[in-house]
Amino acid sequence: MINKQVMKLLREKTGVTDQRIYQIIDEKKNAHHYSITKETAAYLIAAENGIDISKILKEDELIRVREVATGQPVINRQRNTIQRDSSKQILVEIGKDIKVTDPLLPKKIVEDAKRMAEVYAVVYVFENSVRNLISKVLETRGTDWWETNVGGKIKNKVKERIEKEQRNAWHGKRGAHPIFYADIDDLSSIIAANWADFRDIFPDQPWVSGKIAEIEMSRNVIAHNNPLEEHDINRLKINFGDWIRQISLWSDQQLAEKAESDTQE
Repeated sequence: MINKQVMKLLREKTGVTDQRIYQIIDEKKNAHHYSITKETAAYLIAAENGIDISKILKEDELIRVREVATGQPVINRQRNTIQRDSSKQILVEIGKDIKVTDPLLPKKIVEDAKRMAEVYAVVYVFENSVRNLISKVLETRGTDWWETNVGGKIKNKVKERIEKEQRNAWHGKRGAHPIFYADIDDLSSIIAANWADFRDIFPDQPWVSGKIAEIEMSRNVIAHNNPLEEHDINRLKINFGDWIRQISLWSDQQLAEKAESDTQE
């Protein structure tokens, strides 16, 4: 039987029903090819959601969770018995509100998480900068620009994602406009397909596709919760800086033209 306190904390953390929690537990078991019990699956999920299971579970339960999480047995070499080494637990601090002593994470993962937090912000701003630029430029074609200026393959993929999201009403939505459901490489395709509208903003088309492709590589690594090497982080920041400078130049020109037009009126 799953520990009642763990279940209670899972309900509070996730905000979903017991039925949904058991579905998630079954998904976790499936991910491990049903080689783990529902109890172990539940405790893994609890730890992943920031619940300090080390203060709730028995020693043998914690050992099993750590073994599944790391793929290795936990061994006390002095006693030649398997047990949890509490002296090596890692304190995870996320923002101001979350402080958890996690028995599963090696120290490097926590350090990488803190380092990647800054990098994620760069990727987040870049990707949404591309989306907003496309929207602003193509809106000059009319309010229905998504239907008239975006290819069918992209629109169909986005439509499927929106429909799937609507079926999962318990979760927040990505955004109000379909462009927020498009992949980053889709954004590059939209610009290429409407190059006449973007040619005055960028040096040339390969420059745009190249910047997006390079940033996408780093973005995909981060999206799967993996750290970037330092040289990749530096390249990401350089590409991001180039992008911002380029669109800022165009934006300044737009503002200057508008100001001149207003003066003439």
